[in-house]
Amino acid sequence: MATIVIASRPLTLDGCFATWSEKDAPSVLRSEMDMGGFVKVRRRTTAASWQVEAGVTLASTLYADFQSWFRVNCAAGSLPTRVKRPDGTEVVMRFTGPPGIEWLEKDKGAFRVSVTLEQLPAWVGL
Repeated sequence: MATIVIASRPLTLDGCFATWSEKDAPSVLRSEMDMGGFVKVRRRTTAASWQVEAGVTLASTLYADFQSWFRVNCAAGSLPTRVKRPDGTEVVMRFTGPPGIEWLEKDKGAFRVSVTLEQLPAWVGL
C-alpha cells in the first residue's frame, strides 16, 4: 500500500471552517440509449468521494500563511491536508482549486476565504 503524504498546516491556522456544505460526488454513469427516453445507469464505484464547499473569515495578518498553506504546503491542491468541519472534527481533504479571497469592505483587518475540497475514500479515518 502506498504511503499517503498529508501536507502540514501552518501553526497559525487551526484549519477550522465556519461554513460547510457537503455532498457525495456522483458515483453512477448515465448513458442515453439509441431508443429515445431510455437511459442506462451503472455504478462507477462503490466508494463515495466527498465534496465540500467551505468558507471562513480570517484576520488580515493570516493572509500570507493561508496562501502559503495552499500554494506551498498543499502544492496548489495536489496534496491532501487536515481541515476541520465547523463542529471541530478534523478530516483529511484536498483543495480542488484555488481559494476565492474577498477582502471585507467594513473590516479592513479581515478577509473571507471560500474553498472547494474533496475527500477520496482512501483518506477516511486518517
